[in-house]
Amino acid sequence: MYTLRETLSSEYLTALDNLKSAVTFKSNSTRLGANNFNNLSVYEFSKWKDWTREQRSNFKSCFNSSDIDKSVIGWFLNFPANTGFLDTMNTWNGAKASGTILAHSLTANNKIVINGAEVTLNRGEGIEFSLTNEHSVSISAAERNWACLMLMK
Repeated sequence: MYTLRETLSSEYLTALDNLKSAVTFKSNSTRLGANNFNNLSVYEFSKWKDWTREQRSNFKSCFNSSDIDKSVIGWFLNFPANTGFLDTMNTWNGAKASGTILAHSLTANNKIVINGAEVTLNRGEGIEFSLTNEHSVSISAAERNWACLMLMK
């Protein structure tokens, strides 16, 4: 279902915070979930394909090289306070293969639901799960931020 991963060091968290402040975020992506157009997710993201070579290199340096070697894209994900959420994502349910997400929380008390189980991560803690698992993020009074990789395993 999911695997808890290592906690990022304070040095890496500071580097990711600085990078997150320097890149441009977008909010124009429509990712349809289980509720289709009736419950459109609200979030902002910034993907490394839009960054400079130095920014991509700085981002990659915060992760294990074995994960970077398997990664196809990296990004920051922001869920704004009081409005941000991810509808239940079930597109890959039952698929034989899909991408694997590695997400590190950049904020405290960051919650994600995977196959009905709510998992809480604190700043720096990581989680890995296959997109074949149903997953969602609920609205919260606090802003939530993640640093993510999609891995092909």
